[in-house]
Amino acid sequence: MLEQVTSGLDRILQGVRTGSLWLARAGGILILLTVILVTIEVLSRQFLGRSKVHATELTGYVMAISASWAFAYTLMRKAHIRIDALYLKFPVSVRGVLDLVALLSLALFCVLVVGAAFGVAEHSYSGGARANTPLGTPVWIPQALWLLGLVWFSIAVVLMSLRVLLGLIGGHVDEVQWLAGSPTLDEQISDEKGETN
Repeated sequence: MLEQVTSGLDRILQGVRTGSLWLARAGGILILLTVILVTIEVLSRQFLGRSKVHATELTGYVMAISASWAFAYTLMRKAHIRIDALYLKFPVSVRGVLDLVALLSLALFCVLVVGAAFGVAEHSYSGGARANTPLGTPVWIPQALWLLGLVWFSIAVVLMSLRVLLGLIGGHVDEVQWLAGSPTLDEQISDEKGETN
């Protein structure tokens, strides 16, 4: 029974990995478009003396949106910054428990952040709030896109936490290490070599 649940959860996590990759790529495209807008604005100001692009406002929105869209991908790639000086000295089973505690802490943080972000976006939408800028952007639009990334990240964290818990219950500490553990230097080098080949 546990194996069937774990297998189903692995399939779901593979879908989350794929979705996270595409969200991160979309965020990257948004950043590239912002670079183009900023370049157009700078050239317009230089040669025409004025600009109608309003890249400053759009850049702020894009940075928040693209960051939240990349959070889940970063989690799946185990690329969040970690302080693991002591962690790597513990046995693999202890590391698995620490990984679960870290994921559960992150899940709690996600609940708080998503709740607050939803409240902000909902208040902006119901109040008809607009940016105090020449564009007058309805602020719920960028806030909703930002919230989308946070919700997706929360889903990824909860599913990863559940998968790590099931791995620990089943005694598969090596799987837990592969899923959520902090990679050793050798694993990081191997991973980088694999991506460049």
